[in-house]
Amino acid sequence: MKSFLSFVFVLCLIHNVFAQDYNNYQQISQRVRALKDKYPDKVQFKSLGKTAGGKDVWVITLGKGETDKHPAIAIAGGVDGRHLLGVEMAIGVAERILVRPDIDTKLTGNTYYIFPNVQPDATEQYFAALRYERTVNARNTDNDRDGSFGEDAYEDLNNDRMITEMRVESPKGTHIESPKDPRVLVKADPAKGETGKYLVLSEGTDNDRDGLFNEDGEGGVNFNRNFTFGYKNFQSESGEYAVSEIESRAVADFLYDAFNVHTVLSFSLNNNLSEPAKAYMTSNTGINRNQENTNDSKIYSYVNSLYTQSVTDMAQNTVIPPDEGGEFYTWAYQHYGRYSFATPAWRPSLPDEKDKEITGNPDLLYLKWAEQKGIGDVFVPWTTVKHPDFPDYKVEVGGIKPFMKYNPPYEMVSKLIDEHVKFIGDLTLISPRIAITELKKEILEKDLFRVTLTVKNEGLMPTIHQIGERSNYLKYVTIQVKPASRQSLLQGNLKETKPVLTGGESAEFTWLVRGSGKLSIEAGCPTAGFASAEIVL
Repeated sequence: MKSFLSFVFVLCLIHNVFAQDYNNYQQISQRVRALKDKYPDKVQFKSLGKTAGGKDVWVITLGKGETDKHPAIAIAGGVDGRHLLGVEMAIGVAERILVRPDIDTKLTGNTYYIFPNVQPDATEQYFAALRYERTVNARNTDNDRDGSFGEDAYEDLNNDRMITEMRVESPKGTHIESPKDPRVLVKADPAKGETGKYLVLSEGTDNDRDGLFNEDGEGGVNFNRNFTFGYKNFQSESGEYAVSEIESRAVADFLYDAFNVHTVLSFSLNNNLSEPAKAYMTSNTGINRNQENTNDSKIYSYVNSLYTQSVTDMAQNTVIPPDEGGEFYTWAYQHYGRYSFATPAWRPSLPDEKDKEITGNPDLLYLKWAEQKGIGDVFVPWTTVKHPDFPDYKVEVGGIKPFMKYNPPYEMVSKLIDEHVKFIGDLTLISPRIAITELKKEILEKDLFRVTLTVKNEGLMPTIHQIGERSNYLKYVTIQVKPASRQSLLQGNLKETKPVLTGGESAEFTWLVRGSGKLSIEAGCPTAGFASAEIVL
């Protein structure tokens, strides 16, 4: 009995550890299956394929009835392998939506496609014996294109089971200690009379003697550099060609088949929500900032206001990394033709901080934030090590611990999920929504009628976005007349189309019908849903 109680105690300890930290691939998969078991009438899930590392890319469908005919929001987590929070946000949003007391109402006429982790090979490095910030999948790649694979990986020089930074005191140094925090290294500015003291490298050795450190390690290709918009050939982590990977192709194929998606929300390190974003057209060289999609920009601005009302931990002085090409969220707007919003969900921020040296440097910003919040054990102190490549120089290993800058303490996650569920609810309320507002008849003579239908988009978003109007792949609003057996159309078509209904816009359609009985009409499109009405002639 005593040994059994000890076993139970150990299991409880393990559970508590898991409950207080981010979940690994197996735990996320268990949570996906648990949703289906608990809500079989509201949840479907499937694997879109297995990664090179043998992990499923899950998609969860939340909805009731014919989910592919309801307006949909697609939500993706794990877009950046360093961003464990994105995975927790995506699966957490699914879980919180399903426990809402008004869930049956919310899922009647709405669909959510949720990809909990589109890059599980990368995020799993957080749970590995050697922890480092991995951004790529498990595909075997030759990153330095020297004909060898994985010959220059990381080495844990200070035996702390983490990969941080390495600084080498050298007359060729380019960096100095920051006057704001000596733990942080910043580039020396000759214009200020500064002289570099340190070379800054990743922790490890130059195994292949090519002058580079850790440039050809384990894996792989980065999901967030593998999409078609702005894709850069021969860029590190971008893959042999656009959408070359199982993960990126599976997600893109699924979305292209999901005609009802009107908005894509990706939890990633990209960010166009905490500050107002503009929607631009594209040219052969990328985004054309001289040609703005003004109608789409108005929606972006309004959604930004919704976001900042709901989410409190994304102040405007957070550091936003520049786009590098092939990002998922830019593809979702420019090539997929939907509204696309991206957010880290959290970034360390100091709303009252005016010092641009701090707010403009992610390391300084994070360390000061952690200090103000009383969060310790986030930095590996600089420790001298013997290094075979620098036998005559002082070499130290240290830096901010892996994943810390991009993921808050786990106890903050629940509040962030609640805030983003509110935001997603606001997004749902402004989504395009087709309604039949009037259906009337006029008697012209015996069994001859003029039938008039008024269709309205009751949402704020258009049925097709401005960027999507250039594509022949999105579906127009269609009005389908279904006469009874004793009825015939004398004027008008059985099927009418309206390319776009903007937010709040109405359109009127008229038919001449001879005969008696019940006349049925259906109107709608996948992104805005369908409505039907009947009238007796």
